[in-house]
Amino acid sequence: MQSPLPQAYKIRPIISCVNGPTDRISWFLNKIIGQLLVHIPSHLSNTGQFLDRLRACRFQRDCVVESFDVSALYTNVSNNDALQAVSEMLDQHERNVVTFGLSKAQIMALIKECLNCNIFRWSGRYFSQIRGLAMGQRLAPVLAVCFMSRIEQPVLARLPIMYCRYIDDCFVITSTQSEMDELFNILNSQSQYIKLTREVPHEGWLPFLNTQVRVASGTYSVKWYRKGSSKNIIIHAMSAHPRAVKRAVLRNMYRTAVEVCTGNEEREESRRLAHQIANLNGYTTRQHGSQGRSRPFPYGIEDKIYLQLPFISDRFSAVIQQCLERADLANDVFLVNMPRENIKHQLVRNRLYDRICIMDNCVICPYGKVGDCAQRAVVYQLQCLTCDACYIGETGRQLCVRVKEHLASKRRNCSIAPLGKHRREGHAGCGFDVECTILA
Repeated sequence: MQSPLPQAYKIRPIISCVNGPTDRISWFLNKIIGQLLVHIPSHLSNTGQFLDRLRACRFQRDCVVESFDVSALYTNVSNNDALQAVSEMLDQHERNVVTFGLSKAQIMALIKECLNCNIFRWSGRYFSQIRGLAMGQRLAPVLAVCFMSRIEQPVLARLPIMYCRYIDDCFVITSTQSEMDELFNILNSQSQYIKLTREVPHEGWLPFLNTQVRVASGTYSVKWYRKGSSKNIIIHAMSAHPRAVKRAVLRNMYRTAVEVCTGNEEREESRRLAHQIANLNGYTTRQHGSQGRSRPFPYGIEDKIYLQLPFISDRFSAVIQQCLERADLANDVFLVNMPRENIKHQLVRNRLYDRICIMDNCVICPYGKVGDCAQRAVVYQLQCLTCDACYIGETGRQLCVRVKEHLASKRRNCSIAPLGKHRREGHAGCGFDVECTILA
């Protein structure tokens, strides 16, 4: 931490809606209203579109370049304003939007209900976000973009040399400084809560997205950019990830660093920056050199059965793959290495609809995460805490139901059940405790 002052850090309320009651319907609604984005003239989906617009732009010799940033966009867009913006765009482009049989009234009612489902739990207390779009809501980005399209209409009417926007970051090129000032003032006067800040080029270069742009004498140059506040953290060379994943991370980083650049000088500078980031994350020069060689993606993978197993090591994964080949299953089964839980999975537990433990004296959740006992269709392991003996089984029912059956057989000393048999033969009828973990 570089500053002890709280005001030095941005704080945003984020309500995670992943796997929540409105998550699936939000995904479906996003498929509908997401079609509106192509009708927003200034909207950018990625860096590639931004570079395409730069190539198509005709620059004047003394043009002015700045970027505008909307302060806290999501939390300053009210639900009603967002709904109104979407409603107007649906009216305007109804012939070009596939609604999958839903009427406009039904779509708007569903969006409203999804936005109202913003209750979360923190430290045992329940809260509701009363103003602004919930940043963890699937619909929030599209709704914010639609709202901003209303804000910027007066600016587009003045026909600047270039105006484009990625969510809340605007890139603007005008003929004169007075025109730039006018556009900035217009944007700031469109809404009570929407306020923008501006950034001018430093030493001729202006950051935008993951690029830096320089416009001079009627031409432009672009190079790769990383924010000064960025920790430049990628998957570390020593992390417990498959080697193929690490190669892909390096390859994508180097490819991006090179492809966004316009000249050889910019490419060399971007390559050096990529080398520094790779070195900071434990990669050697030899690994840098191997980043360009990639394996083709397996053909016909959509017809295969996915075998998901937790990643242990590349050697272990290779052994599993060899077993599949010996069993003549290589053409039918595709091995997927699942990453183990990280700190994020352990901390994101503050939603109203989070899973809870449903088993008394649970022997599952304490050795995994809360709610594991309610999972279905799992491969599990029972381990004796006295002698470390293990039993591996599978069930399509809730795991807690199957584990209760195991524990009941242990209490009854059932000779044909795994735990009952282990109690009779391994502990001479004495009791023992067990733990249960989910393997897959």
